Amino acid sequence: FNQGLPSIFMTINPADIHSRIALYFAGVDLDLDKILPETIPSTYERAQIIAAHPVATARFFNVLISSILKCLVEKGVLGLIKAYFGTVENQGRGSLHLHILLWLDHDLTPSQLKESVRNEEFGSGLLSYLEDIIKQDLSSFTSDTSETDSKISFLSMQLIWFNKYLF
Repeated sequence: FNQGLPSIFMTINPADIHSRIALYFAGVDLDLDKILPETIPSTYERAQIIAAHPVATARFFNVLISSILKCLVEKGVLGLIKAYFGTVENQGRGSLHLHILLWLDHDLTPSQLKESVRNEEFGSGLLSYLEDIIKQDLSSFTSDTSETDSKISFLSMQLIWFNKYLF
């Protein structure tokens, strides 16, 4: 409360049933350095494995979120962070996700930031910066062609700026 309005609200929602690391924590014998599509269980089998190993799933979530927070906060990927606060929730099927508020260490108030974004040079620079640091690259993953749902979502990150969406 003493930091004022947060700069960023973010939700991190790892898709544990699609993660080879979560399967590894659940005891599935996988060579994480050489994963062939035919060695990966089907989506249904992965969902069963994850549901049967909630501690392994929580461990996967903790390792992943700790790594992300280390990059965001300690390494300053988003710039200097003066404070952050998050809460972990579970979804209906039991998978975990994190809601987090971040206070960037700058002197801009939300109304000043909103006004600055209207400046074309500042807005395009900010958008370029965000596109440079926020990535979702699934090119190294292959889908299971034997299944109807071939979408793989490893990590969904949403950035919402208060008072106005920047994009």
